[in-house]
Amino acid sequence: MTQKEKNPWQNFFHPRSVAVVGASRDPQKWGFTLLFNILKGGYKGRVFPVNPREKEILGLPVYANLAQIPAPVDLAILVVPPAGILPVIQDCGKNEVKAGIVITAGFGESGPRGKAREREMTAIAESFGMRLMGPNCQGIVSTEGASLYAHMPPQFPPSGPVGIVSQSGNLATSFITAGEAIGIGFSRIISSGNEADLQTTDFLEALAEDPGTEVILSYLEGVRDGRKFLEKTKEASGKKPFIIVKAGQTEAGVKAAFSHTGALSGSDALFEALFAQAGAIRAETIEEAIDISAALISQPLPKGRRVGVVTLGGGWGVLAADYCAKAGLIVEDLSSEMIKALNEVLPPWWNRLNPVDMVAGYRKGDLITTLELFLKSDRFHGVLMLGLGWRTVRGNLLITDARSPEDKMTAAGRDWVKEEKKIFAEVQELGRRYAKPILLASDVIRNVPSLAESVRARRVAAYPTLRRAVKAYWGLVKRSEIVEGFEGKKEKA
Repeated sequence: MTQKEKNPWQNFFHPRSVAVVGASRDPQKWGFTLLFNILKGGYKGRVFPVNPREKEILGLPVYANLAQIPAPVDLAILVVPPAGILPVIQDCGKNEVKAGIVITAGFGESGPRGKAREREMTAIAESFGMRLMGPNCQGIVSTEGASLYAHMPPQFPPSGPVGIVSQSGNLATSFITAGEAIGIGFSRIISSGNEADLQTTDFLEALAEDPGTEVILSYLEGVRDGRKFLEKTKEASGKKPFIIVKAGQTEAGVKAAFSHTGALSGSDALFEALFAQAGAIRAETIEEAIDISAALISQPLPKGRRVGVVTLGGGWGVLAADYCAKAGLIVEDLSSEMIKALNEVLPPWWNRLNPVDMVAGYRKGDLITTLELFLKSDRFHGVLMLGLGWRTVRGNLLITDARSPEDKMTAAGRDWVKEEKKIFAEVQELGRRYAKPILLASDVIRNVPSLAESVRARRVAAYPTLRRAVKAYWGLVKRSEIVEGFEGKKEKA
């Protein structure tokens, strides 16, 4: 028996050539979709459609089998019915294909017969030293250095520092959608499916070593080897932030997970303890995982839980205080010295509390001065800033409704927009200068000038709701405490 290839990741992440076995001319079939997406995504390697009944698909010559392909194949995407998978795996092995992705469903998740076929498929692949992703998966995206979009959904996310391994293809799609909504790009997106061969632990190890990945996200339904999962999760978390969305928290969820991928979910309390021991951050939702990632790739880690809140409206501050307290953050009281300093800046009627309500009458420069007082203080480890964007909304409304470019409304509107753009630039500069996190939250945050460019440049973390910003800040605190724990253990050793 040929030994499994120990490091298959070059073939999965940077294949020089891809064969789509089961390629189709029918746009409604997966064999067409996968081939189309690979070409649409701009993959630079060679692409070989395989189908004994076709001659040409999407302008490419089609081969009857792998043996007819005139060049080595690094990665085979297998889109054939379950009953036909075994001879195709044999064909891959005989033609020295070392990596395969089995898209097809109908294996271990479907019952004993499917489980037996899954085991036989894996055994054949192992005999040739071939590694498999899937079955029952959605494919792979490898943007960094490959521009490979070998997956089923019509999504082509930009390159970025976040890597994903998901036991659900649909949830991988949800990660992409949530990331695109706030400007996050991805390095690798792995839909692991039933994990007949390569498992979440293997992909974790790969992403932990991948230079293009800085944060790892995972959707998990269950694991087969708890000890190995703990070991690999701890290793990965020691190198990079690792955020998990774990399904199967209830009896109904456990049953659903088993029917979906055949995963044995196990006790949720056991997984909770395992994640804590391993240094993983558990997120409740896909959106929360993405939000935490956005903060981790753009903001420094806070050195504690004490947070200052600067708000452009009182009600936002009240809710933020509640959300922070529930999340375990500390909305620290202002010192007498800081109150005295703020008295020099803000109108006489300001609230003299944290959260600091800037009230309606603050002057130009007061917001940045207030923010800087929080950042200078050893009493606070970071800041939540609430309400940016409304000046731009008001300013654009005035400009739009002005009767002429010379109208005073035009001048006032432009002044509003210009001021907010300046504030936004100064906020980013303050974050860099003091090396403390500043998270922004506002219903209209998307209106802030240059926001998209700043997100892409990883200078800012901005959210459309208070709760999401607070949860993201909690993720920063959690990661900071995890890192501190790892460093403490190293010192003791």
